[in-house]
Amino acid sequence: MFKYCAIAVNGLFAIVLIASASAAFSQSRSEKVSPEDAKRLERFEKQVDDLRGRLKVPGLSVAVVKEQKLIWAKGFGYADLEKKIPATPDTLYHLASITKTFGATLIMQLVEQGKLSLDEPASRYSPNFKDDSVKIKHLISHTAAGTPGERYQYDGSNFDHLDAVIEKKFGKTFTQLAVETFFDPLGMSHSVPYHNVVVDSGQWMASLGKERLDRYKKNLEAFAQPYAYYGDGEMVLDSYPGRHYNGSAASLLSTVLDMAKYDMAIDRHLFLKKETQEKAWTPFISNDGKRLPYGFGWFVTDYQDQKLIWHYGHWGTGFSTIYLKVPAKNVSLIMLANSESLVDHQFQANGDITENAFVCSFLAEFVLSDQKACEQTARSAVTKWLEDRRKKGRTAIPVDPKILETYIGRYQFETLGDRIYTVTREGDKLFIQSTGGSKFEVLPESPTTFFLKTRPYVFVFTTSAGKPAEMKIVEGSNTYLSKRLN
Repeated sequence: MFKYCAIAVNGLFAIVLIASASAAFSQSRSEKVSPEDAKRLERFEKQVDDLRGRLKVPGLSVAVVKEQKLIWAKGFGYADLEKKIPATPDTLYHLASITKTFGATLIMQLVEQGKLSLDEPASRYSPNFKDDSVKIKHLISHTAAGTPGERYQYDGSNFDHLDAVIEKKFGKTFTQLAVETFFDPLGMSHSVPYHNVVVDSGQWMASLGKERLDRYKKNLEAFAQPYAYYGDGEMVLDSYPGRHYNGSAASLLSTVLDMAKYDMAIDRHLFLKKETQEKAWTPFISNDGKRLPYGFGWFVTDYQDQKLIWHYGHWGTGFSTIYLKVPAKNVSLIMLANSESLVDHQFQANGDITENAFVCSFLAEFVLSDQKACEQTARSAVTKWLEDRRKKGRTAIPVDPKILETYIGRYQFETLGDRIYTVTREGDKLFIQSTGGSKFEVLPESPTTFFLKTRPYVFVFTTSAGKPAEMKIVEGSNTYLSKRLN
């Protein structure tokens, strides 16, 4: 009871302080930051806009927090290209895997309170583990693959198993806890726990209430449209990811201003004691004593004598996000975008945050003494990424609508959980829609082979005399065969 009251009091205090920081944003920046920071921010703003143009990021929102104060926030480009709706600091984006920092915080609260041990077997909470070799610490540090604790391998599906731990120990779902622990106490009033929460309102009315659900419905009006970078810079409208997903690995939606409130609360230790937070920000040590790149819910990188605490979010297409903290400098960067380009280019190398061009520009202004090394590495990654996208671009050809007509039907894939794909035609265009999914136009590379601009899938139709066409899906080295239903 005492712990709950302390959190409630601290949460109320946080709202007052954070509201003050948000008000400061609406005033003149020159009145609230030092002349040196004003110049840094001016240079960084130009670099962000330049990189956004090179990478064709449709919409991007950015916030910088220093010494637990919001010193700068700005939107670039468009949240909706078609409707020309500008991106602003209040634009709503899918956080994707930055959600893991929230889930990990809940787990570490249980550890801090003595209600959970990181050495407990995951099998106590999930039947998917047949023995006790995988521990909670392996799930939260991405070291559960293969021999547990042997190596780091990022795995969102394994992180998902923490939901059962959270629900059993707290007696509430992650969705409820995200709202009650973070959103409401911190005044994160523009955030949404997952983007089908209103559609699923019957499921949540009792636990979240009509007032919250009405607010989420209003918030979703500011939800950015998702896009994908294709070929030589074409921005293709994408579908929203994981509409029904509401777990701790990748479900939350937020704005940079709300995330700034979350960042300040972390540094004020409103969720975890300092020593517990430091434990989460300590690299996991493998079975053979190697320092791995991930702690408990956070990446940890040592770079030029600076400890970088960070996480990214990346759906492959549609949305990508960055959250970076530099504790020694007491400065944080939050970047949310409506395409993969913000983050995807850093995976041309090792995927480390110091290979991200936007982050390196920020570090060069606010953190690093040797600025050139980081920037050169990151800009090289951008060049390679753009060239790689050009090479992977395909050219569509015209196909006789009579041929397309023979492909119309429903196809069942047993190896994909009996998922059914429905093929339809609109004039000289062919569309495919999976069960419960969005409808995509597929483009012909040949009369029998079709591709997507937003996913690395190839759809191949085969025909034989007197029989309806069959379809298979090729994804890299994997091929999935179907059964024609009609």
